[in-house]
Amino acid sequence: MQLVDSLKILQPTVSGDRVLDSLQDIANKMQIKSDFCISHPDYKPLELPEEVASRFQSLPLELRNKYLSLRLRSFLYGIYYNASLRKSLAPEADSMDLEAQQNLENNTYLGVDLKFYDRLHESNCGEGYFDPGWSVLKQEDDGSLAVTKNNLTLHIQRDRHLRLEDKSAAVGDAVAIRKPRNLVQNGFYMAVGNKGSQRLDNSNVDPQTVRIYFNLTPEGAVAIMAAITRHLNEISIPFSFKALYNPSAYERYDSAVLYFAKGNYEVVRQVLQTVYTEKRSHFQPEVPLFTKLLAPGLALAEEPDRKFTTKESFGTHRCQIVANGLLEAWQNGDDSPDSRMASITKNFSLLGISLYRCLFSRPRSSSSVVAQPFVRCGDGETQYCSPYCPRSSLSLFRCRRPAATRYCHL
Repeated sequence: MQLVDSLKILQPTVSGDRVLDSLQDIANKMQIKSDFCISHPDYKPLELPEEVASRFQSLPLELRNKYLSLRLRSFLYGIYYNASLRKSLAPEADSMDLEAQQNLENNTYLGVDLKFYDRLHESNCGEGYFDPGWSVLKQEDDGSLAVTKNNLTLHIQRDRHLRLEDKSAAVGDAVAIRKPRNLVQNGFYMAVGNKGSQRLDNSNVDPQTVRIYFNLTPEGAVAIMAAITRHLNEISIPFSFKALYNPSAYERYDSAVLYFAKGNYEVVRQVLQTVYTEKRSHFQPEVPLFTKLLAPGLALAEEPDRKFTTKESFGTHRCQIVANGLLEAWQNGDDSPDSRMASITKNFSLLGISLYRCLFSRPRSSSSVVAQPFVRCGDGETQYCSPYCPRSSLSLFRCRRPAATRYCHL
């Protein structure tokens, strides 16, 4: 019996099955070669020109392994996590510079579609926000102020960028300055809430971020941008919401992402339920691997708190764990599927992460917004509306089945 089958017997969850099936496919099909080639029978390989590969062989072993690990992570991210590389690496795809398609964190699509960008911007209902913690350095001859924060210095105008109570600020005073309602981030248009993008009011509250992933059509991104920014600004919570600014990029499963503090999950859930009900036709069904399905095209994950690098996202973090497991098995000389699965499982365990709760940032505790996952209901059907216990705060929609059939505790 394969290792993945024994794991399923131990805890057969809907999301757990999705993760384990993908990991088994990875363990069975991915191949690592000493010339830095990553191959898979269903896709074109990631390979280097022979001359480049030969030069890389002269690098120290540690650097070679690090580069190979990053290539593994790139492939896992683009094929299994969000499908951003599936089209370009399909066997029938036209030959192209695949390296240009391998960017890991949302800057795969470097070209800005200006018309579509403008539509996203026009749909953003935000007005900008005041960012506190800036210190006045000096006043210039033209009346502008030089302000600084975190080693960054900006020049601002009193009448445009300061609150009424700060307009007479002097050198040395702390002020809050007005920031714009949007940013551009690695292929995405990002809307920032009127209260900012994170908790700014209480440093004693856990600021851990929750991510909601949207798999949208381009038209859906415009509609959801308007709905999300309108509703969340009305309830005055910090958030940011980003959507790809190139319509041709909307083949990936994370075409839009909402970020907010997990303490606000319950109020955000109510907004999501309203928005999803109204805009359901704009959603595509798939969600990124390792995330928790809330409804078709909508999923949740917590920000990782034990990152390999400071700028690592949830998706790259989880793919790096899998890459580490594959590389470890390969280096140990036992590249069998069972050995790979055991190594991957071990690397998740080393970080205290269960394969059945991959969306959590840490081992499940009372601070998690997420309840114990559910499995199939008593009549054998599976409902997208209740991947979690209907009595928890996570479920986007409540299961309406009779109580005798709907509760499926593990």
